[in-house]
Amino acid sequence: MSIAGQFRNISPGDAASTGLPPLGHSPVGPVLRHGLELIEDLSRKLHRLDALMLTGKPNDISDAAASIEAALQEATPVFAALTDTMGRLGACNLTAAAAQLRQIEQQDAASLAEALRAALARFAKKSVSANRRAQQLNRGLNAALKSLQALGVQESGRLIAEA
Repeated sequence: MSIAGQFRNISPGDAASTGLPPLGHSPVGPVLRHGLELIEDLSRKLHRLDALMLTGKPNDISDAAASIEAALQEATPVFAALTDTMGRLGACNLTAAAAQLRQIEQQDAASLAEALRAALARFAKKSVSANRRAQQLNRGLNAALKSLQALGVQESGRLIAEA
């Protein structure tokens, strides 16, 4: 897949004309590194949630899901910084950003961009898997509750779902 045309060349002189700081003076590497650490942390939390869904412990599952939701909300500034960095690079994706960074001889930042792309791909795959497991768990719980209700198992107007 060719990435030609997916990014524009930004030389130090061009950066001034765009109103953006020159890439050599901006924290491209640290922003990418922070993004990578964030995605890896989210991946660990998602893996934990996925494993908890196998246990059937609703309180633990709820706590893990809330932890992921809070982490995603706290990550908003990091995602904004990554978006800004991509804009300054003129790259539409992390592959193009890595190529742009290699072109301006920022090898470490280019490696971080590639690692971030790979981490995001793994996170997306885990997210789809965890979502599928959550849907199966939901369908199973709904079926169990309907079965209990059909059998007339109720206590004080509440359906008993302990099994």
